[in-house]
Amino acid sequence: MNRMMGLFMGGVLFLSSCEGCGDSEPSSPPEIRWANSVSVFETVDFAEIDVEVVLSSIHTETVTVDFETVPGTALEGEDYVGTSGTLVFAPGELSQTVSVSLVVDAYLESDEQFELSLSNPVNAYIKVGEPTVSVGIRNDDNLIFISDEGYEAADSYEGMNLVWSDEFEDTQIDLTNWTYDLGNGSGGWGNNEQQTYTNSLNNSFVADGKLFIKAEKVGENAFTSARLKSQGLQEFQYGRIDVRALLPKGQGIWPAIWMLGSNHPTAGWPACGEIDIMELLGHLPGTVHGTAHWGADWPSWNHQGSSTSIYPDHFDGEFHVFSVDWTENEIHFLMDDSQYFTINTSMMNGQPYPFNNPFFFILNVAVGGNWPGYPDESTTFPVFMAVDYVRVYQ
Repeated sequence: MNRMMGLFMGGVLFLSSCEGCGDSEPSSPPEIRWANSVSVFETVDFAEIDVEVVLSSIHTETVTVDFETVPGTALEGEDYVGTSGTLVFAPGELSQTVSVSLVVDAYLESDEQFELSLSNPVNAYIKVGEPTVSVGIRNDDNLIFISDEGYEAADSYEGMNLVWSDEFEDTQIDLTNWTYDLGNGSGGWGNNEQQTYTNSLNNSFVADGKLFIKAEKVGENAFTSARLKSQGLQEFQYGRIDVRALLPKGQGIWPAIWMLGSNHPTAGWPACGEIDIMELLGHLPGTVHGTAHWGADWPSWNHQGSSTSIYPDHFDGEFHVFSVDWTENEIHFLMDDSQYFTINTSMMNGQPYPFNNPFFFILNVAVGGNWPGYPDESTTFPVFMAVDYVRVYQ
């Protein structure tokens, strides 16, 4: 009996000494954060982006935190479906997932991004300055959606007939009208340009009744684009020329619609003459330039021109018509039928006047160069010029 009492007493003593042992102290609040930034291609395979939120340590209490999408260059409703809510971490849970649906289409857009933000943590904390994560949407589509809004040229002129046009209504570029300049040219086509011109469908193609010339970034300071020309195919001497186009913008972007004398292979530049129907510097997207170049030799050449503007609008907003009215000994430059510059034989500074000869067309988008400067962190790619038609009346 004494023995049993001893065991009983020992048991009591043991229980007494562990009173409250089943209760543990609450753990310290963990840090709550986004696991990592995310970037995906906008395709049907990635119509939804999952972004993980994690705790830095297991917690013994329930943790909650609010989340919401924040627009950036990607816009809510156009590029993704906005969402918000509250994440709940049960005791012992370390991660939860936020899912955001993408608005998937087949149209070419620049790479874009939006953010996800955390706020109002309970039983956890957000590190100061780190409540958001970037979500990137990368685009590899080729279709380009544009409005056809803008200025329209007349479809006839008194005393003139339409002798040639390309309306770009076929499914591909008409090789009876256009060929290509290829490569990076001598000295970056004489201007220290950075692009390499290709005949790839990725850089020039016809869609929706438009010719698209697209410049892309393919590496560090490496770009591709296209330069189409009608040399040896469609060449003209005099006439009213109308080109309806939508132009790209961006630091270092240089679209051009221009002409060179057909004797360029023998006479060389600038003796063959150059007629710049339209040039635009991408960092000044509301101004276009019309210029004539001539001269007996390089580098002692001559050029004169002028510019016209539509500020605060930009030429990437809608179509405009760029024209020359070209007669013997004189050329008038126009934008939307408004004349802003004239060149004639009296302005040659003693050099031969080359503009009474046949010329061919060139359509291109250059990247970088002596005149526009070079792309920087503000320049977004891809960029494109859309040409609705090229028409020649005589």
